[in-house]
Amino acid sequence: MTLPELFRHRDLFVGCLAIGRVPRRRAGERLRAGLHEQVLDDAHAASVDSIADATLHRAGDTFSIVVQGYDYSSLARCPALEDDGRCGIHFDRKPVTCEVVPLDPLLPDSLQHLVLAGRNQSAHFLGAECIQPGVRDDAPLLVAEGRVEDANARDALARRRHQLEREKAVWGRAVFESLRRELFESPAALARIPAGGFLTISLVPALLAVAGASERCRQGCIDFIDSQLGLIERRIADALLRRRLDDRPVTQTLRGFAGAYQRAKALLNTPLDRRGEHEHVENAGVEDYLFGVQP
Repeated sequence: MTLPELFRHRDLFVGCLAIGRVPRRRAGERLRAGLHEQVLDDAHAASVDSIADATLHRAGDTFSIVVQGYDYSSLARCPALEDDGRCGIHFDRKPVTCEVVPLDPLLPDSLQHLVLAGRNQSAHFLGAECIQPGVRDDAPLLVAEGRVEDANARDALARRRHQLEREKAVWGRAVFESLRRELFESPAALARIPAGGFLTISLVPALLAVAGASERCRQGCIDFIDSQLGLIERRIADALLRRRLDDRPVTQTLRGFAGAYQRAKALLNTPLDRRGEHEHVENAGVEDYLFGVQP
């Protein structure tokens, strides 16, 4: 999700930063998914590069830095899922990334058929048949002939890509630079990013990047931290009642997040002129970004 979406749903989702490697794509490369194969031409490669330039970060490899919700995997459910199986925030500015599923905003529209083919394999593994090839009367056609046919899907992809561009501009570059030496230029640290997965860290670097934009942003970040600390405490208390051994690593991570939030709150409560090294963002639009009506 985005940082503003997390601010809105701060009492529901524990936030974190997820850092992952994104493979570069080159003309002539073969991509396979299920029974489908695509040889990338120059246009495909240029489209992938264009999206990456706008939304990702490069330091030798290409990296994504995004806000995610973090919870106990043993629960096997989104915190917004109600007991009746419906989304509890569907009509309350649900994150745009949910609307994008099952497509991938980091790939161009011309390659979304491969995304769906890959999702189709995963769905079969789960025993579901929600993604199928061909035209059906009871379901919308998402992609055809290298185009995204469904208007809602096209709109969701466009809005999610715009969000990722905005996140990069407002706080992403600042976080990337703050972590460059200790993470992105350190082979030992980079080895902590799992293949096909994410390195999960505290949300604090993003908060420090936006808090210095104005007094309202600073106070908003402090209020957000207070909400997150309360939510983390409740999540850990529930986990202790479940008494599951596989919950322990998540509990340890959540306690680490809480410690980072406490240190950040202490820092944000100091006068602005004593926090100069954390004043990464110089953007008059940060308040509108954090607190305005989001698309």
